[in-house]
Amino acid sequence: MKKIIFLTNYKNIIPQRNNEIEGLNLNLISEVLEANNFHVQEITINAFIQYLKENDSIEGIYFYYTSSQYPIYKSFILDILFQIKLRGGILIPELRHFISHENKNFQELEKVRLGIKSPYGIPVGTYEEGAEVLSKIAYPTVIKKSTGFRSRNVKLANNAEEGKKILYNMLESNFKFNIDSLYFVYRRLKNKKHYPKRFGKIVIQEFVPDLTYDWKILVLGNKCIGGKRFVRENDFRASGSNLYSLEQDPPESVLNFALKYKEVLKCPNVSMDISEDEGNVQLLEYQTMHFSLLAWKSVYYYEMENGNWKKIKIVNELEYYMGISISQFINNLA
Repeated sequence: MKKIIFLTNYKNIIPQRNNEIEGLNLNLISEVLEANNFHVQEITINAFIQYLKENDSIEGIYFYYTSSQYPIYKSFILDILFQIKLRGGILIPELRHFISHENKNFQELEKVRLGIKSPYGIPVGTYEEGAEVLSKIAYPTVIKKSTGFRSRNVKLANNAEEGKKILYNMLESNFKFNIDSLYFVYRRLKNKKHYPKRFGKIVIQEFVPDLTYDWKILVLGNKCIGGKRFVRENDFRASGSNLYSLEQDPPESVLNFALKYKEVLKCPNVSMDISEDEGNVQLLEYQTMHFSLLAWKSVYYYEMENGNWKKIKIVNELEYYMGISISQFINNLA
């Protein structure tokens, strides 16, 4: 019998819905996993730290774990996850997917590494690096912070000067006037010309023209759920618009794309923002943790059967299908 631990946060939940305090129905996922011959245990991160001290080995144990939209708490979780990996525990999904959560910088690098078709994005870490990129690219171009959701911190630049202003405002100053950083400020002033003006994590991304909508698709195992999401009036962003249509079936090209690259990403579940224009399908962004609410409003899912997509009514909570996908994913690892 395989053992899986649900590693929960400070509220003893795994956030997965609209915010940090709404969690998955772990009881339902547990029921599905236990019916598929898993032993399930639920434990908070703080209790797990004590668990590590009292248990000799966690080798071979699977961990389905929490993330956070608070960077400092996410960093704390990362320390624990790395220890799990070092001690032989198996993270579901892999550690790289945790790093990708709320991290567009890492996502861009992953899409290139995995060969996923996407508008090209260039990660930059300082103002000087970003300004150099902005002086060489075509316009308009999209500039966005590595973190954020619902189109927060996503801007459109029409020329290099406009881009540099956006870049400057998005990055953080390297001056921090507090007691702990006084020595750093002294060194910065003493060697002013050697330090970048500003630091941060920014993606400068190719602009997709005439985009009036995208597709928000959640893939749970081999099931696709979701619908069309429209761009706001006088805007270029669909994310955060809340302008959804669940009546129109996603085209087969989008469903095929979503299922294919879910397998390429090697994860049990993934939410994708997909653009589609006359058969040209691209992945804008993805999340393997903390999905959109859109899927929870859907009535149907789409599943490949004998080479054709079949539309099937959703009769269970989404956590039921998540439990199946986690079980299938782990069994396929063996």
